[in-house]
Amino acid sequence: MYEVALGYVIGSAASLFLFRAWIKENIVSNTLDMLIREDYVRSWIDDEGIIQLSKLDEGIPDLGEISPEVWAQFEKIIQEMKEEDEREEDDTP
Repeated sequence: MYEVALGYVIGSAASLFLFRAWIKENIVSNTLDMLIREDYVRSWIDDEGIIQLSKLDEGIPDLGEISPEVWAQFEKIIQEMKEEDEREEDDTP
C-alpha cells in the first residue's frame, strides 16, 4: 500500500520537475490571453512585428491625441446618459 502512495508522490514530483517549463509557459500564456480578452491588458503589434502589451491605464502609445470633435461627441454622449439616468430616477415610485 505504501509503495503505491510513494510511487504516486515520486511520479507526480518527477512529472512536475520534467514539465515545469511547459507548465509555467502554459499558465502564463493562458493568463495573458484571459487578461487581453477581458480588456485588462491591451496588445498590439509594433512596426517590427513584436507583440507589445500595456496595462489598461497606460494606454497604447503613438495613437495621437483625440481630436476636439471626438471629445465633443464623448461629452454629448455622457450628458445624454446622465439625463437618461435622471429621468429613470424621476420615474421610480
